[in-house]
Amino acid sequence: ALNAKINDMAAQAALALLSCTSLVARHPPPLLHAPRYAPLVALTGSVAPEEAEAAVERAEALAAQALTAREEADRLAEAAETAAESAADRSDSAAEDIGGSQKFSLSMLASSSAAQAASLDAGAQLASAVEAAEAADELDKQAAEALEAAEEMLALYYDQEGGASS
Repeated sequence: ALNAKINDMAAQAALALLSCTSLVARHPPPLLHAPRYAPLVALTGSVAPEEAEAAVERAEALAAQALTAREEADRLAEAAETAAESAADRSDSAAEDIGGSQKFSLSMLASSSAAQAASLDAGAQLASAVEAAEAADELDKQAAEALEAAEEMLALYYDQEGGASS
């Protein structure tokens, strides 16, 4: 009975954590514009059109990678949620088997062990989902920084082009 209660508590904890992770994965924080590095162009004071275009393409590529990573994190979170629900069901079933019986049998032990294994699997899947969400957050941050650098380069380019034609 103690093993079933432990499994049930683990499954409930996994579901609670998963609901938080799923919410974060489905509603990521806004991109942060933290200028971690200044564009190299700031050193020279001039921007070639190719440099500005390359900066925009880099920002777009990072944004696409971030989106793909966020979708993967969502997929993993959904799989972990399904595994946690399955683990909770198995744990409930094992607890009912143990609680409703007058004597202990090996099938009860097997049922309890299966519930425990399902809870461990759900926990591992949850850890993967959290790791993927953190990786997506990092890519979001890199994409934001690249976008900021590209915007600075474009502003410099258009300022120099506007100044040259005046």
